[in-house]
Amino acid sequence: MTPRPDGTGGEHESDGERRLASGAAFVELLELGAAQTKRGLAVFPLIAKTNGGPWYVTLTEAIATGQARITEVDEGGSVPNLSVVNKGDTRLLILDGEELRGAKQNRVLNTTILVGKHSSLVVPVSCTEHGRWRYDMPAFEADEFVADRGVRAELRRSVSASVKAGVGHRSDQGGVWNEVEMLHAKQGTHSPTGAQRDAYQAKKPDLDKLLAAFPLVEGQQGMLVVHGNEVVGLDLVSIPEKYARLHDKLLRSYVFEALASDRKADDDPALGRAFLERIAALQAESFKSPGLGWDLRFEGSGVLGSLLTYRGRLIHAAFFDVGGVAAARRGAAGDRGGRSESEAPPETRPEPRWRIADARERARRRQAR
Repeated sequence: MTPRPDGTGGEHESDGERRLASGAAFVELLELGAAQTKRGLAVFPLIAKTNGGPWYVTLTEAIATGQARITEVDEGGSVPNLSVVNKGDTRLLILDGEELRGAKQNRVLNTTILVGKHSSLVVPVSCTEHGRWRYDMPAFEADEFVADRGVRAELRRSVSASVKAGVGHRSDQGGVWNEVEMLHAKQGTHSPTGAQRDAYQAKKPDLDKLLAAFPLVEGQQGMLVVHGNEVVGLDLVSIPEKYARLHDKLLRSYVFEALASDRKADDDPALGRAFLERIAALQAESFKSPGLGWDLRFEGSGVLGSLLTYRGRLIHAAFFDVGGVAAARRGAAGDRGGRSESEAPPETRPEPRWRIADARERARRRQAR
């Protein structure tokens, strides 16, 4: 096996990457399914016209079969970096926020990374267990959750600032620790080592019951999640079979906060549409991913998001509402609430360049055939 220092194979940005740098082009791929609701949450399944491939395996699959091994970079370790070795004939996908348990302290990936076949790579990570710096096992295991969405949003903010400053996919480690601390405070949990994982473990029985309310639907590739009347974010993976393996992991990231909330669910698809409209208005900046492909970063209108693309194809997308919640609610409510004089009435607004289909629209189309 020959290590590749940058994991790229010398690829260049393609027309596909440049097209997907348009938020409108991304949103045009999506279909919004019927809402599933429980305990203040509305989860809208997402299906996308990604046409599968390029093929890859998930982190859990690769570690379970021995295809991948993730360790500290050396015996002494380095908090912001880990070593990934992919011994297989298949690419390996690791999502941003996906937690790795073991070695000297638990970590999460700073950004989604596609690791090439038969290659090794040093990947950027953040610590989610600030009170331990000693080995409890030589290598890392894949945990059963992706980081709380507050932690992921903090990663998106600080890593985006880092890549734009030209210093790589670094995070604000202090900001990540603060988010983990706030998670414990919100959930009323405690960890002797300040580990994010301990909050999930303490609430696992309640979390598992809640997850049962949001089953996988046929062809699903992602989800858009609303908590109360606020959109919190979305995730999308290119291959339905792989998303099926990630479904519960990603759900835990989004639904955890509902355990400490008494909000009432709002399943109006207009909320999701308003969030997607904000994404559609954005244009990404493109950066080379630490692994294969390109990291497209979106920011504006209270939205932070990114797409990982490879050979002009979407691999993974994640977007978070980080401050435009009120605007999203106004946009979704439209004429149901008080519109400010500065907002154009619906009849004078230009038709969006993108279109997203929901479950009712698809049903009407089927009946018309």
